[in-house]
Amino acid sequence: MCEVLDGMTLYAVQHDIQQHLPLKVQKIYHPNEREVVFALWSGEFQGDLLISSENNVPFLGFVNETREMPRTPSGACSKLRKHLEGGVLVSISQLGLDRVICFEFLGRDDLSSPCNYVLVFDAAGPGGGFGLLKDGKVQFHFPENGSRFAAGCDYIVPKSGKIDLLTETDLSEAAKQVCYSQGPGHIQIMSTIEGIGKDLALSMATYLGLNQKDSLTLQDRGMVQACLENLKRCLVSKQFCPRLYIKDSGQPVFSVFPLHHLNCVESFDSVYQGVSAYRDYFLYFQEHERLEREVKRMYKKIRDKVDSRFEAQQEDLKSALEFENYRIWAELIDSSPTVLPAGHEQIEVLDYYQDPPRHVIIRLDPRYSSKENARRYYRRYAKLKRGYQVLNDSLKESEKLLQALDDIEKRLSEENCIEDLLQLREQLTRIGRQAGIPIAQNKKGKKRVSGEKLAAHTDRDFVDIIHGEKGILYIGKNAQGNDYIVRRIKRPGDIWFHVKSRKGAHVLLRPKKGEALDSELLLWAATLAAQRCERGFADKVEIDYTDAANVTKPKGSPPGFVIYKEAKTILVEI
Repeated sequence: MCEVLDGMTLYAVQHDIQQHLPLKVQKIYHPNEREVVFALWSGEFQGDLLISSENNVPFLGFVNETREMPRTPSGACSKLRKHLEGGVLVSISQLGLDRVICFEFLGRDDLSSPCNYVLVFDAAGPGGGFGLLKDGKVQFHFPENGSRFAAGCDYIVPKSGKIDLLTETDLSEAAKQVCYSQGPGHIQIMSTIEGIGKDLALSMATYLGLNQKDSLTLQDRGMVQACLENLKRCLVSKQFCPRLYIKDSGQPVFSVFPLHHLNCVESFDSVYQGVSAYRDYFLYFQEHERLEREVKRMYKKIRDKVDSRFEAQQEDLKSALEFENYRIWAELIDSSPTVLPAGHEQIEVLDYYQDPPRHVIIRLDPRYSSKENARRYYRRYAKLKRGYQVLNDSLKESEKLLQALDDIEKRLSEENCIEDLLQLREQLTRIGRQAGIPIAQNKKGKKRVSGEKLAAHTDRDFVDIIHGEKGILYIGKNAQGNDYIVRRIKRPGDIWFHVKSRKGAHVLLRPKKGEALDSELLLWAATLAAQRCERGFADKVEIDYTDAANVTKPKGSPPGFVIYKEAKTILVEI
């Protein structure tokens, strides 16, 4: 599961939303019991505000998502629409630095008279949820297991016992409490200071020079106090650095403060933009994880059944190989001068298939004569021969299926994007149909480009190719093109370019054989990278470049997202 937005990040988000208030409530949606969407607008701004704790992952921000809403609104949605739709969102606030956000609306009461309401979004652990308050009393809440809400009663504020940096005046004492607490350094910070999540705590511990299992002591008190003072100063002055980070596992992490232990893949001008991009990445990663689990389950189910069938076919084939014996026994009985009536269990005949010929004993069914036994052996021979041919064909078909499954297993062990997984799922579906194995597919999730459609594209569909005197440039036309360059085009010796900490095209330089990588060649590629990036009104742009071998694509990341290392920077004038 992706990392949650911690209390400090939510503090920055709600502050960013405040800049757009007041906003009129145009429409309210309730996709599920843990999500609410407000379509808000004003003369200068319009957007969909998503408030969600789905899968216990708190999220707050404006999004641009196309999703299927319930045809019939829920009871909670009907009540929200009755009191808030057509009203105005006038303010938003946070309880300290906890994950509790309060939205104040000017709405309508049961008699359609103007009335103030507060929608509480409580994501501070179990017992939270959504509750609509009027005059401090809970009118209704959802989901039902929200124990801090009860109709007609006051909302029960969660108590954490942690230090709130916004109200704490003695940070020396706060630093002392951090160092006195138990556990590794990041746990000490998280358990003492309100609003700090795991990744921000790990970043602070890394900045303080600690390994993941090291603890803070009183000797570190001064450095801890300095970190807390800097954090408080940024919170009070609203100095945020919204950035998107990616873990090695592909999990996205959004933070408004620098994370020293993770790779930053994108910086944003506003918290609003960063949260929106994080949401897109979160949904992509979530869909990738779901699809990967589905494909692996399909593979295991089909593989187990095909393996079992193949083993059974091999055993049946061994038995069917005896069909020639029945023909030989029938011919030997027919050619024998001895004819036995019913009642005999065996007959002695001359086996002329052996060199030299010798007498052998053949078993008989005592219910029949020797001639009738011969005819039965002929019929058994013909039946087994037909079965052998069918089994042999089935065995060859199973071997082909197993070979195809071996190829899929190899591909599953590699890093795959959603398009690759969709292609693998389609291949497994076809294999399942060929093997007569019913496959129930989970249709949940967004529709995306199929693997076949992706594979059908040529280089020029995704990238611009520019030939120069000393090399070739490949430039991604879009996110899929950027992905295509990293996954399919790059080769050893190529140089990769990208604007520093901004959105832009991936540029791949492939020097011609024998050409040196000189400053002129680097500047040519860097200039084109600068021309294909999001740079605002800047006249100079920083372009990172590194060997293409240092560029990797995290598992489950959206098209165009990469991580790179050992980069150098070149400044380009536009």
